[in-house]
Amino acid sequence: MSNSHDFQDTVAPARFRDMETLKYVLRSIEVNCPWYHKIFIITKGYTPEWLDINHPKIELIKEEDLFIDKSHLPVFSSVAIEMNLSNISNLSEQFVYLNDDMIICKALEPERFFVQGKPVDFLSHIPIPRNALFEMFKQRDSWIHSLNNTLKLINNKFQPIQLDSKYLYHSSYNVTNKINNFLLTKIFKKFIWIEHWHHPQPYLRKTLGDVYSEFRSELMACSKNRFRDNSDLNQYIYRYWQLAQGNFQPCKYNDAMIANLNSMNTLNKLIDEIENNKSINFICFNDSTALSDIEYDKVKMKLLEYLEKHFPKQASFEKI
Repeated sequence: MSNSHDFQDTVAPARFRDMETLKYVLRSIEVNCPWYHKIFIITKGYTPEWLDINHPKIELIKEEDLFIDKSHLPVFSSVAIEMNLSNISNLSEQFVYLNDDMIICKALEPERFFVQGKPVDFLSHIPIPRNALFEMFKQRDSWIHSLNNTLKLINNKFQPIQLDSKYLYHSSYNVTNKINNFLLTKIFKKFIWIEHWHHPQPYLRKTLGDVYSEFRSELMACSKNRFRDNSDLNQYIYRYWQLAQGNFQPCKYNDAMIANLNSMNTLNKLIDEIENNKSINFICFNDSTALSDIEYDKVKMKLLEYLEKHFPKQASFEKI
């Protein structure tokens, strides 16, 4: 059972309000990744008025078609949706998963996401647990619980962690990364915490099927949670599976930015930083649960103005 703070986190307005960034996420894909095959959009059934749902490169997936067990519906939690991703038909073997607040800022080649058929990713282990002690110093919400739950499943499957050195000590990793990865395999032999960046994530369709086959009962238990809950897993179970198997192409890019938009000041600082950092490929404009309803409208208006300025051209799948 979630405690009162965690429950407030799960039903906070930011979990349900719409910043209306989807249009610009899709424009950024078409402009900067023109090699894409198709965009799958998971929806409760709502269709944006500007979107041509009959376009050959757009496929809408309703929750009622996605969920493996229809009795779990309705749900109001993105993590429940992510437990059912293996049920998407027609998905390419190599695909990129992203949320509707993630913008691709610059032109990218497919090799940013996949090399020789493997997802480009990095393993950066951190030997500091996000447990009760962590909670004393920094507030822990349902997201932290879901990561811990996910790590526990992966450790039970793959412990002791055994990986070739090329996955642990790649030249793109800094010295701290390499030391911590050494501790992972020689001392801990299990994952304590894995560094992650909240940006478009490359996956293999086979990974979805393998994870579902291995953890079906655990995924379906999470799928039942209509709201976010401390017992949740999350989509990084697919990423952790690929990392633990060594089924990825190691390279740690420092090309992403994320900001929890908790005020107009935060958005202004983020925009300034973006303008001054030309190495950024991805930006996540995350609607924070701390952003008040009063400031929300102002932040949303300025964000949409910024995105319209940078992505003014309509995508091919927008209605004229």
